[in-house]
Amino acid sequence: MSPWSLLPLCGALLFTGCAHQPAEPPPEPAAGSEQTDSTPLPPGYDSETLSDLLVAEVAAQRQALGVTLGYYGQAANTTGDPTVIRQAAQLASYLEDHQQALALSEQWLEQDPGNEEALQLAILSEIRLGNTDAATRYLDTLIGSHGQESLGRMVSQARGLDAQGNLQLVKALAQLTEQYPDQAPLWYARAVWKEHEGELQAALDADERAIKLMPRHEDALLLKAQLLFEMGESRDALRHMKKVVKKYPKARRPRITYVRLLLATGSIAEAEKQLAILSEQNPGDLDLKFSLALLALEAGATDTATDQLDALLAENYRPNEIHLYLGQAAEQQADLELAIDHYLKVDGPQGMRSRVQAARLMVRQGNPAQAHALISSLRRSHPELSTSLAITEAEIISSHGNQQGALALLDNALQDDPDNTELLYSRATQAEKAGDLEKMESDLRRILTLEPDDASALNALGYTLANHNLRLDEALEYVSRALALRPEDPAILDSMGWVLYRRGDLKGARDYLRRAYEKFPDPEVAAHYGEVLWVLGAQGQAREVWRDALDSNPDAPHIRETMDRLGAKL
Repeated sequence: MSPWSLLPLCGALLFTGCAHQPAEPPPEPAAGSEQTDSTPLPPGYDSETLSDLLVAEVAAQRQALGVTLGYYGQAANTTGDPTVIRQAAQLASYLEDHQQALALSEQWLEQDPGNEEALQLAILSEIRLGNTDAATRYLDTLIGSHGQESLGRMVSQARGLDAQGNLQLVKALAQLTEQYPDQAPLWYARAVWKEHEGELQAALDADERAIKLMPRHEDALLLKAQLLFEMGESRDALRHMKKVVKKYPKARRPRITYVRLLLATGSIAEAEKQLAILSEQNPGDLDLKFSLALLALEAGATDTATDQLDALLAENYRPNEIHLYLGQAAEQQADLELAIDHYLKVDGPQGMRSRVQAARLMVRQGNPAQAHALISSLRRSHPELSTSLAITEAEIISSHGNQQGALALLDNALQDDPDNTELLYSRATQAEKAGDLEKMESDLRRILTLEPDDASALNALGYTLANHNLRLDEALEYVSRALALRPEDPAILDSMGWVLYRRGDLKGARDYLRRAYEKFPDPEVAAHYGEVLWVLGAQGQAREVWRDALDSNPDAPHIRETMDRLGAKL
């Protein structure tokens, strides 16, 4: 809920024609003239109250919403105006001042005892204050006056709150099923809570109870499909959504959910049929078409996504974003020339990223000179990004096996800025890849001369020495200094473990590598940790570490190389 929706002061409370006032202030009255205003003040208002409300509006415009609430609460007490009470109560809830929200909702209910919104706000405020029992008196009134549809709207509102507030409210509502066993929204809340707890079968049972009590409960119908999918029952999820869509053919959310499931299960042809139906039912909704196109792109239905995006581009709908996603689609289809063409047409916030990606593709095509010309033009037009662009270009060139080209580029950049530590660090990295350890060490030492407490440089120097089994005492000193500066950095913990391993301290190495792996289960860390475990004789545990890493990174070279060197098999 936007705080701006809480402040319709102009016209409602102050001046009837305020919205049509000229932008410039009216001229000052002539000297000696006397201004009169025969417009009567609203009942219950005096000039001080109106002035306070004007201050509240100005505070809201400046995002000082706490100040706004203070003036609103005071005006609510002074005037008893239901409009002000309502706005103050909504603002208190928005600001999570639950005590004041409760007091104002009670004041609101004194004016309008059966008001649905006031009852919902009172219930939610009591629950957030931990007063679940007190909330039931308002819940009885809400159900009696407005039925379970109103309760359903309140549960949906609770589910849309922040994660912590969501859990607290939904859990409290879920626990009311014993007192209100015939209320479908509470069973739905129970299903949401159980899903959050990972109890999927219990969640499904509660959700089906909600559907039985209220067969048209849309949220519960959609949650059932989600739960079935999470439980690995994708066919049942699809069958369920097919029935829902057939039963409610004009309902938009169920059909969108059906499309998501179809795409997730690779049923592209049926997904395309459903997308066509959605387009026919919502011909002018370009936002919907855009969202569906991105769903298709994410699911790998590239042809479908491209057709949708091309149609949107023809409507001149968000052209920069459309070109960006069309570029991604062309990449997925290995049409690099078309991808480059789209990326170069992206302007605005994504323009820089898109042009850098175009440069990457140019190098992949075997056109490094073209990529260099593009990035050079970017460096000229964005001098503040010159360093990062030079480093990016070096990484692009290096990723295609041309370390010497990357080094030459960084050499040129450092001629203009010889003490740039970012460029020095990048060149050290490329030198190590090229096998030029002397250059690498020289650049890292230069960084440490300029910035003695640069933890990244200390770590890189120590790790590289250890990795090449050189000057291990010196390597330990560098990594120890880095660790003192950043004691919880998993990269440095990994380096310390590797240095200790090279020095023969296997148990010390294991402890550091375990900490690094727990914080950041990167394939390289997994390779190191697994190797130490293997050498210590914990070969089953080593295999488990490697297997987990390979599950998420099947081609991880560090792990494959380590296993081959050790003669290890999974």
